[in-house]
Amino acid sequence: MTVTGAQRVLGTSPKATAFLLHDLANKGWLRRLERGKYLILPLEAGMSGHYTEHEFIIASGLVSPYYIGYWTALNHYGYTEQFAATIFVATPKRKLMVRTGGVTYRFVNLSQAKFFGWRGESLEGHSFIISDREKTVLDCLDRPDLCGGIAEAVKGLWYGFQEKELDTGRINSYIERMGNGTLLKRMGYLCEVLQLDLAPSIEDWRGRLPQGMSLLDPSLPAAGRYNSRWRLRLNVAERELVAWRES
Repeated sequence: MTVTGAQRVLGTSPKATAFLLHDLANKGWLRRLERGKYLILPLEAGMSGHYTEHEFIIASGLVSPYYIGYWTALNHYGYTEQFAATIFVATPKRKLMVRTGGVTYRFVNLSQAKFFGWRGESLEGHSFIISDREKTVLDCLDRPDLCGGIAEAVKGLWYGFQEKELDTGRINSYIERMGNGTLLKRMGYLCEVLQLDLAPSIEDWRGRLPQGMSLLDPSLPAAGRYNSRWRLRLNVAERELVAWRES
């Protein structure tokens, strides 16, 4: 709930509405999410105000347009067992991090060219928007720093294709729309490391590789051997990429 929305319902002045909402928050009937935005607490929260709404529902009210993505979506789809205390929210708007209810919400500013590939889901009677499986994996390969590193993105590739949940045609379409040639390099190399049966796509990607060297994981130093087949600096060893399969 926003101050403006409450003002329309109550018919009071902006100042009076803001004062009332502030007072209700102090008494435990509302929780302040950020300036001008409040969560209405249900009766079961009691006078203490102890109540935890699901993070996805809170995220849906913090910015618009948006989609929940990266590490958060990767975990939602069961593609990683690692859970981040931060909720990652993609949006074309610039927005500072928000911390409320003991949870941090990090907003990833995306260009309009990359802001696509989401789906609607519902939880406890509330709807929220989250990146679909294909966009989740590609977003994580595009920004490994937002999913716990390239090895976590590799899990998304592996589990997604093993469970037949990723559509290769959609992935190719998304790569084209994102306009990031480095994705072709990382996808091709990692699919070969994982020995995924994607030969036609892999050969197509090789034929469209941009010039120059790219880092396998851009969040790490430019070390390791150079792979000329995919024009990648392998700054993460192959054994580290698949070590999770042996544990």
